[in-house]
Amino acid sequence: MPVPTDAWTRIGAISSPAFSKDGKTLFHLRGTATPGTGLPQVWAMDADGANPRPLSAHNEKVGFLRRAPTDDRLIWGIDAGGDERQQFWLLEPGGAPRALTSAAEVIHEFGAWSPDGARIAFAANDRDETIFDIHVESLVTGERTRLLEGPGIVTVPSWSPDGGKLVMLHDHSSSDQRLFVLEVDGGGIVEVPRPGPTRFASMRWVEAGAAIAGLTDIGGEDFMRLCRIDPATGAATVLYAAPGRDVEAWSLSPDGTMLATIENDRGYAVLRAGPIGTDRPAVDGLPQGIVADLAWSPDNTRLACTAQGPAAPPGIWLWEAGAIRPLARPDPLADAGIDPASFVTPALVAWESFDGLRIPGWYAVPATPAPAAGYPAVVWVHGGPASQTRANFRADIQMLLDQGFAVLMPNIRGSTGYGRAYMEADELEKRPDCLHDLSAGRAWLAARAEIDASRIGIMGQSYGGWVVLAAVTLQPELWHAAVDYYGIAEFNTLLERTGPWRSDHRAREYGFRGEHEAVFEQISPLRHADHVRAPLLVLHGDRDPRVPMHESDLFVQAMEIRQKKVRYERFTYAGHGFIRPEHRPRVYAAVAEHFHTHLTGDA
Repeated sequence: MPVPTDAWTRIGAISSPAFSKDGKTLFHLRGTATPGTGLPQVWAMDADGANPRPLSAHNEKVGFLRRAPTDDRLIWGIDAGGDERQQFWLLEPGGAPRALTSAAEVIHEFGAWSPDGARIAFAANDRDETIFDIHVESLVTGERTRLLEGPGIVTVPSWSPDGGKLVMLHDHSSSDQRLFVLEVDGGGIVEVPRPGPTRFASMRWVEAGAAIAGLTDIGGEDFMRLCRIDPATGAATVLYAAPGRDVEAWSLSPDGTMLATIENDRGYAVLRAGPIGTDRPAVDGLPQGIVADLAWSPDNTRLACTAQGPAAPPGIWLWEAGAIRPLARPDPLADAGIDPASFVTPALVAWESFDGLRIPGWYAVPATPAPAAGYPAVVWVHGGPASQTRANFRADIQMLLDQGFAVLMPNIRGSTGYGRAYMEADELEKRPDCLHDLSAGRAWLAARAEIDASRIGIMGQSYGGWVVLAAVTLQPELWHAAVDYYGIAEFNTLLERTGPWRSDHRAREYGFRGEHEAVFEQISPLRHADHVRAPLLVLHGDRDPRVPMHESDLFVQAMEIRQKKVRYERFTYAGHGFIRPEHRPRVYAAVAEHFHTHLTGDA
């Protein structure tokens, strides 16, 4: 018998480690085990995993955690029901958490602590909802200074060791960021030269503030590398590159002698750690999956990280003396009652699209024997599109497999992890090409002996939700059932109603209103709703700032007018994703019921 669908929503997760100043404690985020909420909260535990204790008890998800450079003060952020309008909280040792910001209509994007721990720098859109400004706030007096009225979506990820400068990034589009040096006193700003559109990420001051280091494809490279950048000239020197792979994270030890990097190998993570400037070997012993949240101990000898895999929920691991081990923690499956031996690990696969481009993906079949006619199957499409389906733990995918559905997860063109050219291969007029990747993947799936080609459904979230709606309107003969999580129905209304700070950023990827109407006519599912054949389940939250619920309202109304099969699940106090413990069981049950009803007929 399949596991009850609500059990999959009770799996624990631990992530985001940060050592205390003395290295004896690990602050972190912990979910589901938190009494009363089931939402990730701030916790502390001994550095060996013992003695866990909660430090926060919000009825909201904690989105990030940062420790002060000089002591154990902590700052974290929460929003309200997933609306992404994040507020900061401060916890001082021996005290109680207190709010640092309370403007519920404003997004606060944390940047960096000052080196003396007296101030913080952050971005906020308090002056104009469409634009983020850079602020510095004293934690002693509460005085706030607006350093810069920003040009758009800006962040300040690093404060120089002398306290005089900030690194600032302007996120112009998914494939184009601009790097600046911002003076803290006086607010002077200088752009770091670059030869053309460039990606920058994880930029931080190094060499006592003489240079900036970070991940970039500057100079026309296809993949991200760890580079040293001269802030005056923009000259880049490669510190570490992984040929044919993105370097996606890096961390220097406090004394600057040890380097940890993570590279993306087709969706798997490769962690390397060791003395900087040496041939650092890959770290063996981790789950075959992904690694994140690198954190060095103050004495430079230990590295904490978050690790997970398709069959391993997120947990904190500790690297020391060349070896890595998981820290002790409660059984993440205890509340769920799920046997970990039932998990299925997807395999990497690929197929050829219409133009010869190889499309990668992940494929898994249930552990139970196939029915005589073959497994029913679901194609699951990620959001973004500048994102990637990875070898991470997904309870929803494991649920589908447990329910008897094979699953194919394509990384259609536009996905990250395969180089800039692949990521940009779907932009503007090229958007329909990704649907050809999808139909080719569906054909690959249907040709497999273990699959029932007459019972293939599709499911996706956000941009993946658009893919679902585009598939059932533009490829109606291919799909037997569909599930759309908060997808785009009409690109004109999306760009009009999405969070104002996002509209131009998204238009640079999708097209601008009034300029790309021919593209929108071709790719907006609402304009092709007559063609839908597949029964459709639509799920959406009322506080979604990215894809407003209006998109789903429009498409469901179009389905109902045409008397097509549609079920609409609307969620109150939910954002761009279903994270609340009262919502997730309803989501999982609805998805399983929909696919059983329309792919197997045995709901």
